Amino acid sequence: MKNHLAKIITVLFSLTFVACGSDSSSTDELDTSVELTTSDNSAGNESTDTEFTLSSDSMVNNGNLPVTFTCDGESISPPLAWSGTPENTSEFALVMHHVPGPDEAKWYWIMYGIDAAINSVDAGEIEGVLGTNSVNGLNEYAAPCSQGTGSKSYTFTLYALSDSPELSNVLTVDRESLLTAMADITLNSVELSVNLDRFADMELTRCETIQQSVSEAGFNESVGVTCDDEYAYISSDTYPEHDLMNGITGTNEQLPVPATNYAAPIKLAPQLANNLTTIDAAVGVAVNGVPIYDYSSQGELDLYTYDANSDTVALGQLDDCGGHAGRGDDYHYHASPNCMIDTLPNNDDETIIGWGYDGYPLYGNNNPDGSAIATDDLDVCNGQIDDDFGYRYHTSSQAPYIIQCLVGEVDTSILPRVSPLSGDTNGARANLTPPQGVVENLLHTIDDDGTRTMSYNYNNTSYYVRYTPSTTQVDCYDFEQKTVSNGGIIETGTFCRDTQIEDNQSTQLHTFKLEAWSDNWFAAYLGNDLIIEDSVSITTERSFNAESMTFSADYPMQLNFILKDYKENDTGLEYIGQSNQQMGDGGFIAQITDTETNQVIAVSNDEWKCEVLHQAPLDKSCESEINPIAGEGSCTFNSSEEPSDWKETSFDDSLWGYATQHSEADVSPKDGYDDISWHETAQLIWGSDLETDNTLICRITIEQP
Repeated sequence: MKNHLAKIITVLFSLTFVACGSDSSSTDELDTSVELTTSDNSAGNESTDTEFTLSSDSMVNNGNLPVTFTCDGESISPPLAWSGTPENTSEFALVMHHVPGPDEAKWYWIMYGIDAAINSVDAGEIEGVLGTNSVNGLNEYAAPCSQGTGSKSYTFTLYALSDSPELSNVLTVDRESLLTAMADITLNSVELSVNLDRFADMELTRCETIQQSVSEAGFNESVGVTCDDEYAYISSDTYPEHDLMNGITGTNEQLPVPATNYAAPIKLAPQLANNLTTIDAAVGVAVNGVPIYDYSSQGELDLYTYDANSDTVALGQLDDCGGHAGRGDDYHYHASPNCMIDTLPNNDDETIIGWGYDGYPLYGNNNPDGSAIATDDLDVCNGQIDDDFGYRYHTSSQAPYIIQCLVGEVDTSILPRVSPLSGDTNGARANLTPPQGVVENLLHTIDDDGTRTMSYNYNNTSYYVRYTPSTTQVDCYDFEQKTVSNGGIIETGTFCRDTQIEDNQSTQLHTFKLEAWSDNWFAAYLGNDLIIEDSVSITTERSFNAESMTFSADYPMQLNFILKDYKENDTGLEYIGQSNQQMGDGGFIAQITDTETNQVIAVSNDEWKCEVLHQAPLDKSCESEINPIAGEGSCTFNSSEEPSDWKETSFDDSLWGYATQHSEADVSPKDGYDDISWHETAQLIWGSDLETDNTLICRITIEQP
């Protein structure tokens, strides 16, 4: 896909930032002035009361970043102007950055060594020296190209310097090194912030919404989300990345270990049921893949009568994070997952933190708009009607704390359960009867070799439970315990995590990581089941993008891909009627890794079977037509429907051709491509013609290595 000219959106404004040290009072007049507190490190120079201002004739503070300056436009840097240069300024430096999450920063534009006599920079203009952006590592302006929904804020910061910064490596000047070098020579600084929401008008499917809730929470590396026609499956090992088990005062003497191949089915088309559903098991799952239970420590709840004797919170059975180990040697939540929430990069009231099995989302203690929830707003299931989803659940500081029952239709027969570790032939774990009373000094630790130990005191005696990963068996643990339940004797054994039972059938599943980049769009299927669809809609010419996600499957597996290059219509052209009317060009690369062995088991190459479904224009002179009309003159095309059964393992693809490998020079991969460390054997593929082949379907069968 090639560059294009987008419409320039210009908004005139006048914006004044008041630097530190000025005495400005507020007024009732409507204006664009913003008081800004800035640093005043004069490095031996006297500070002044001169107003240091930053402005633009194309942007307004806290307004929108025009499309011209994004990856959907011309990808050029915006114009800026400044005034009130501080006394003794030797030069300026400019940084544009974005904060995607706590303690994170990405920077898109660095210019330094800007002469003190300069007071503006035009759109696309370079003044001084360009530093290295964090998007592609090049010394250039990186046009913002947000991959997720929602508004993102970008900040331009202009620094007035008393001297030139001393830089150790002038070839790669990043934000951190520049800020460090400027720390003692910054006279003053001023900011201008703008917002970008690339997908403000995009309607997500329920599957995409669930995938997005996991991705934006930062768990797409450890949690997989796949979808079929009825369910989204949130797959994980149920073991959280945060601290766990500490803070418990009423231990059940259980210790959790990862539960392989757990898949939580979330209904894609939820419907309110005639009757409420209670379950003596998980009622949903958090976005980190940890199951969610009601507050009860024993059996199903009486929804209309609070039982303090079964309240896991009141009994001190939960850790500081709202969870504990269950009889399946698993970890799960009974209350608000506080520790998980604290780690979220998108930690705010509108963040979805989990899903009920009936398909309705779980939010925190407040309404998504930030308003407090009145005492009587939540129903018996701890939820309320929602304008977007029909219904939503909430956490709460008082019982029932989290989802208590399911309001929607749910098939309880397919819900997953984590089975206890096998090998307990003597009943060492099955016969536990937790101590009555308070345990003290409970401590949970994980050693470098993966050994998990929970130690605690009861009636002035020390007890412990310990699992050490077996060196001879996969998913097995050498076990040792001294518990109150078993009279303080030391017991040992070897216990194993068997494959989870799904649909009453045992399947040896593995966890895989799929990484892919496309120009412009792709969808990947495991057989007929959608694994992932490109998060960037193919609605613009610059919708190329990289994706990474995990999924569970068994060998051998059939992976199927739909690949599309952007075209405006059946002519196969882009920018029709504009001066740069042209054919687009595609490209795709992928690799699949077995996460258990960290082995790359498949890559895109010329062994993939592919069928071209759309070719246009068949005569490339169509590119020069003044009024190109699909199917007329030189603008003829070939188009065919995908075979109804092409995703089936049994489909005969013997008449299909093979993918064609193309070089990086031919494809010129852009945004996102360099974010993935590609295996040396992974190849860019497409049909034989990058320009005329617009839509392809490809298949690959992966056997166990």
